[in-house]
Parts: sequence; C-alpha cells; structure tokens
Amino acid sequence: MSQNQWATYSGQQLAASFAQEADAFGAIAMSPGFENLLTQYHDYDSFLKTLNNDSNRKRSVDTLLSNNGIIDTAIPTQELAQIFCQAQIAACAELFNGWRINSSQFSREGILALAKQGSEGLVNIPAIPIDIRPDQYSESQRQLLNGVNVIQNIDTVRIMQVLKLLGLITCHADETHQLSLGVGNGYRDLFGIHLTPRITTERDASSTNFYFETIEKRAAHTVLIDNDPVYKSHFDTLNREEGGRVLALNNDADLAFKLLEIEQEESNLMRRNMVACLRLDYRMIPDEEIFLRSTYKVIDEKADLIMTIGAGNNLEEFEGRLKCFDNLFSILTERELKPVRILLHGKGSAAEQRSQPNFGQLAYASYQILYCKLDRACLK
Repeated sequence: MSQNQWATYSGQQLAASFAQEADAFGAIAMSPGFENLLTQYHDYDSFLKTLNNDSNRKRSVDTLLSNNGIIDTAIPTQELAQIFCQAQIAACAELFNGWRINSSQFSREGILALAKQGSEGLVNIPAIPIDIRPDQYSESQRQLLNGVNVIQNIDTVRIMQVLKLLGLITCHADETHQLSLGVGNGYRDLFGIHLTPRITTERDASSTNFYFETIEKRAAHTVLIDNDPVYKSHFDTLNREEGGRVLALNNDADLAFKLLEIEQEESNLMRRNMVACLRLDYRMIPDEEIFLRSTYKVIDEKADLIMTIGAGNNLEEFEGRLKCFDNLFSILTERELKPVRILLHGKGSAAEQRSQPNFGQLAYASYQILYCKLDRACLK
C-alpha cells in the first residue's frame, strides 16, 4: 500500500491488524519460560551488547548467513525462530505501549481480548477520503492516523530488531546521521527506526504485572525525502521547527540527492552513516547503479543500508519491487559488499509470495529486508 493510500485504511482494518499482532504475541506467551524471556527487555540495549559479544551467538548467525546471505523464514531453524520471537515481543512493546498486563492474561485468548478492548474506539471510524489533506483531518481521522503510525511502527520495530539481533546494526541513535527515502509523513523514519522496547516487572504478594513501553530515541540528524506534494506543508513545518535535527526535502530523489550534496558542502552537514528505504517503491529507483552512485556521494566511509519492500497495490507492483531487490542484491554482491536478504513470505510464484506474508497483514507488512554495510570505496 503506497503512503497516500493509507488514507483508505478503516478503523475496522486497523483493529484487525492490531489483533493479528497481538495473537502472534499471545502464541509466544504460551511457551515455557516466557516470563523469563521478558526479562531481556528490562535493559534491552545491555542485552543486545551482551548478545553480540557472545562467540556462540556469532557462530549461529554465521550459519544463518551461510546461504550467500539469504535467510528464508519459510524454512525456520530454531535460531531463526528465536530471533523472530524476540523481535515480535519487541514490536509488541509498541503495540501495548503504556499498558500493564497481568501474567494471568498471557494466553492467546487473554491477549486478543486486550487488543480488542484497546481497539474499541477505532472500529467504527470509516476510511479517510483520499483527497483530504492531513492538516484537514477531523479528530477521529487523526485518531485513525495515529493508529496507522503505530501499526507501521510495529512493523518497523520488528524489522530493526531482527537486524540488531543478527548483530548487523550496532550504531546507537545518537551516533546516527540518517538518510531516509520515500518516507511519507516521516513518522516511521523519525521515530519507529530508533524505538527501544522496555518491559519491566511489577510483583506483589498475589500477582505479577508487566509494564510495556517503548523508549523514544532520535537520530542525531535525519534527512527525509519524499516527492508527494501532499507533504509539502508538513515538511515545511519540520524544517522550520526541527531544522537542527531534520532536513525534509519534498523533491524527487535525484534532485534531493543533489540538494543534500550542496548542504553537506556549504553547511557542514555530516555525511550519512545510515540509508533507509522502508517499504520501497521501486519507481523511485529506475536505475539501481545510478542510485548507488548517488548514495556514494552523500554517505560516510561506512553506512548501514536498510531497505524493505511491501506488497504494492497489485501484483505488478510487487513484482517490480522484487526485481529491484534482485538487481540491488546482484550489484552489491558483485562489489563484494556481502548483502543480506531476508525473505518474510511463503514460497511459490510472486502471486503466492504476495498472498503469504509471514508477519502481519498485506497492507502494512514488510515482505523482504535488504541489508548491506556499504563501503564508500566499493561504490565508486
């Protein structure tokens, strides 16, 4: 679903999306030792640091990446299943942000009941007409938009935690100088990418409660690029109110790259060490070689490239996204940059893959992740 078509997402659809994410959490909650698993999220950053320094963990990750960097979640190993369970719990810290959940509710039925209760205010909100600008939304429409931001964040947190649990991304938010393309309203890129889950335990004599929250962190500086004119006013506001931390460019990607080059030369804006293209529209990258050359001009010596694709609005658009990833993966492999491609869908034809997201629903789910540690010297 393209960014401007999120306006056609109804409250009933959003409630169903929340229920599906909650059900996945509820299934994990029924596994033995679940409450001990939640202790990893008391201090998640420390947990990741310990995990990524574990030599046994590094060996298991090397095994996962041994198939030319391709990880297929349709054939889950025990290690892969564990990583995605951990990532789903992290994502649900955003779903249940601000909630206290009693351990007696840790079942599929109990968690689904909570999700239904939390969505009651959304169910009857109709889809927003696509021709209404965001600054003209009613109160209920803004409530629906907030829910859309949450469901996109859930998918983003899941993606980011998979990459962190694999030890691929280790840069902290305050060290990140980010470039994000195709951002829509920018919420996901400004907030979702750097959200940190936290789940703490509260015990009394008779019961145990778990408090879910996400710690909001921001990149040191973020460049946002999206050419949809509906966001011009919003981007102007971001530039005016957050000019020290955000540069929002409402331009085509090729012009935006040139403007960013000028800013880096004239305003001492730092080179980017993260490039994010979440739910990529392949039409934004008509030539993958040119895209990588443009990236070369604005990144630091090393940079994390994080890309995902969604279902698109139809099969043709999904196939275009797959082809774009095929081409990028091939080029990055030829440059000996060892890209990683994570498949988050079932097997079969493109149509069958599109109908089988392994996580979430078609409207918002990421179907594949492409990650690469870019080396500027290899992109010349």
